[in-house]
Amino acid sequence: MSEETKEYVRSRREAKNTVFVDLFQFPEYRYQLFRTLHPEMTDVSEDDVIEITLHPVILNHPYNDLGLLVKDKLLIFVEAQSTWSINILIRIMLYLALTYQDYINEHELNVYSTTKIDLPVPEFYVIYTGDHKVKKDIITLKEDFFCNREIGIDLSAMVIYSENEKDIIGQYIIFCHVLDAQVKLYGRTQKAIEETIRICKDKGVLKEYLTGREKEVITMTMTLFDQDKAMEMYTKEIERKSEARGAIKGAVEVYQELGTSFADTIKMIAKKFGFTLEKSEDQVKTYWKGQIPTA
Repeated sequence: MSEETKEYVRSRREAKNTVFVDLFQFPEYRYQLFRTLHPEMTDVSEDDVIEITLHPVILNHPYNDLGLLVKDKLLIFVEAQSTWSINILIRIMLYLALTYQDYINEHELNVYSTTKIDLPVPEFYVIYTGDHKVKKDIITLKEDFFCNREIGIDLSAMVIYSENEKDIIGQYIIFCHVLDAQVKLYGRTQKAIEETIRICKDKGVLKEYLTGREKEVITMTMTLFDQDKAMEMYTKEIERKSEARGAIKGAVEVYQELGTSFADTIKMIAKKFGFTLEKSEDQVKTYWKGQIPTA
């Protein structure tokens, strides 16, 4: 991975404070999410829902969107996806392992003891906001990765993708769909974000959150837009350089096949691509087949 790509990934992770992550940093909204998933658990209060999300510390360390611990009995993992990838199951499995490791360390549990340790029961959810047609509401390792073969471990996640103005998950999905529509109209601009916020507030979608965090939502979304644009430009530059390297390689090979001398090939490559003779010599040496003639 190049230094430019590493920096992009790093800044992208630092800007992971998207609307989803920002929304559920607040206890009241985390509680609303929990109540949406478990309306039957009426004995749970807002204080009982504790965030245990894995946060990025180093570049390649796994981190998730949202992890909740409820009364030390229930673990809830919620991932938000705008681009569909079944590999989310693998990532969730890694998040679970790391979260259990943190839980075991924090509670000083002895996994080598002969006494069974108590662990909170895990649940997994994927909130999907993209335009890919999802064909099922449950995805599993057994079915989606191992063709229903008998395996030693399985993991299933519920996929939530329906708009619903009555609960906070459905409202978040509506917000994302409105934003997508506005981006199609106005591009990745502040106008698109402002219109998204206006439309959602008029509909009563995340109204309280968007009213109190409007400036922050605009800033964080614009940051992501800017990074996406920068990455597009960077990718195009890499492609351009790659095409140029291919063209240089092809030209050197043609000159060599025509019997052009090494020295003359340097001059011709310099003229063709606008290089200095020194740079041209380096390029010719890179692609010259066989022994390079000495001066």
